[in-house]
Amino acid sequence: MAELPRGFRLLVVVTGLGLGGTERHLAAVLPALVARGASVRVVSLRGRGEMAARLEADGVEVRDASGSVSGFTAVLREALAWRPDVSHFFLPEATIIGGLACWLSGRRPRAASRRSLNTYQLAHPRAARMERWLHGRMDALIGNSRAVCEELLAEGAPAERVALLPNGVITAPPSRPRAELRTALGIPEGAIAILCVANLIPYKGHADLIEAFAKARPHLPPGSMLLCAGRDDGYGVALTAQAEALAVIDQVKLVGQRDDVADLLGAADVFALASHEEGSPNAVIEAMAAGLPTIVTDVGGSPEAVAEAGLVVPPREPSALADALVRLGNDHDLREALGAAAAERAQARYGLESCVAHYVSLYAALTSGRAPASVLPMSA
Repeated sequence: MAELPRGFRLLVVVTGLGLGGTERHLAAVLPALVARGASVRVVSLRGRGEMAARLEADGVEVRDASGSVSGFTAVLREALAWRPDVSHFFLPEATIIGGLACWLSGRRPRAASRRSLNTYQLAHPRAARMERWLHGRMDALIGNSRAVCEELLAEGAPAERVALLPNGVITAPPSRPRAELRTALGIPEGAIAILCVANLIPYKGHADLIEAFAKARPHLPPGSMLLCAGRDDGYGVALTAQAEALAVIDQVKLVGQRDDVADLLGAADVFALASHEEGSPNAVIEAMAAGLPTIVTDVGGSPEAVAEAGLVVPPREPSALADALVRLGNDHDLREALGAAAAERAQARYGLESCVAHYVSLYAALTSGRAPASVLPMSA
């Protein structure tokens, strides 16, 4: 088993430390690296965010570097003065700002993690060109799904530097028995509770899911509900209007950003994510780990995540999604079988211990001059 070099220093540059999937991923992984003897500093380009205090409590140093100019300066200062053994950038903005600063400092090795498909580049062509230029200045380019890795290769990234490192998740048990959780959420006995955990952003496909639920509802057990948890920056108004127009407003609940997702998972019968694009969705993996049967759209890393342990439907096709909801909603044995398979797959492929071991292997390889693909191949 690989080990970190003695006195290993890791500099992490991230766009922000809010409650998104990448931030929660780092809040799980970085303290585990500290526990293995690493010194870890995080430069957050958009302020501290909700995860900063949690990271600090677990031994990770956090530097608030709000703004691109101060962020560039902060990363350059850390690279020159602190002299990290590895600098690792998460998300495009951090890759560009942090990558440029560390390239200017001459400090290596440098790694960049992309955690979504590259459709964001269409709206930012100049930034996309800069990001692709930086590919050749990185020692490792990490994707969290094969779909992401394949896009990196298509952009011209050196094959020996591209590696697959699947997400790792921490799962927590529900705080109360399932019956109590369902009662608190107003889920009637015998009803099917469909859960979606995703910030209310158009590309997450909530509108498709609500339309699919409206089509499926007459064929589901009485009282069945759709629960949508996630931050709402304004899109919820349109989704509420849609639910009203489709006469499902009483069965669709937008429950907002939650810190009790484990309870929601414990109360649900089915998990569904109708995204139009995805890298590797943590929410799906967390649902799988909780033993829920999942329905995902055939985009990015979602079908790779569920494999044979869930149902995959075409994106932007509410009728196909409705059929999947009806199928799972009326087949208890299928829900049980897929839920058990999902939990097994999540533990084997996406367990936090395995994920942390992958990071250790990556950093050990980089500090010894080996190519990341030699320890984290895309075939894994």
